[in-house]
Amino acid sequence: MTPPNWQKIQTLPVADIQVEERLRTASPTAVASIVSSIHEVGSILQPLLVRRVKDGYRLMDGLHRLTAAKEAGLEEVPVKVSECTNDQAIRIEVDANVAGAPLTPLDMAVFLAAHKELYERENPEARRGSAGGRTKNDVLTDKMSVSSFAANAAEVFDKGERQIFRLISVGEKLSKDEITQLRDAPNKVRFKDLEHIAKCGEQTDRSAICAALGSGEAKSAKEVMARKKAPGAAVQSTTDQQAAKITDAWLRGSKAARTQFAEKFRDELLELLQEAEDSDTPASEVVMFQARDREDD
Repeated sequence: MTPPNWQKIQTLPVADIQVEERLRTASPTAVASIVSSIHEVGSILQPLLVRRVKDGYRLMDGLHRLTAAKEAGLEEVPVKVSECTNDQAIRIEVDANVAGAPLTPLDMAVFLAAHKELYERENPEARRGSAGGRTKNDVLTDKMSVSSFAANAAEVFDKGERQIFRLISVGEKLSKDEITQLRDAPNKVRFKDLEHIAKCGEQTDRSAICAALGSGEAKSAKEVMARKKAPGAAVQSTTDQQAAKITDAWLRGSKAARTQFAEKFRDELLELLQEAEDSDTPASEVVMFQARDREDD
């Protein structure tokens, strides 16, 4: 991909900077802190990153600074202007936030999933894995930048790589409405809540957790699932129960055990994935992605 073309730092009127749907919303606490800084120094010191579009300029990075500038009554803000594609703009937003801003577990899940989607869009062979005809080593090499984000996330949250890939799974599964519900939750959504969501085999379970946390009816995902398992709750099918056991064993297994399993059942797994693709039955791309990442260590 051709790198974005950046212009020299300049200033733009606050009103001229468009803000479309963002992967992350502005934190009132962070905005208040920046407003206080503006009152002390009289301006914003770090330029916002904006993209030139047909009808003006669109924000890529700096939502907190822009929001604070509006609240502080600034008419202009410093900016760096780029002429880039929409995918490049999303990548800039992801990179800037993951690299430099304190993120909640939910923010990290959304950003990591967005990064993986962008990477697979640019490298479609990585999504299909070896079914695309490439060698195993070539496919494994394609996971590079997502792995660097996962490593950063593991360090920030003091979690293992396996748990970080569960975050990616959550970010891929959650709908925009479900993300909004979790952001609006009166109790902060914790890492463990997202892990429970990642393990949900049914969309109805995920939706129930998001709705209950968002409304404050439950304080944790574990509480929601405990209610569903109470007497009179729906019983899982045999297939769901077996899939849950396999998933749990895979997640708990060591790298060596996973590698041995993948080598032993490689042909059968590829055949099942091909059948799922041919029948339009969604396959678990997260598990495939995770397995490739681990084998490349």
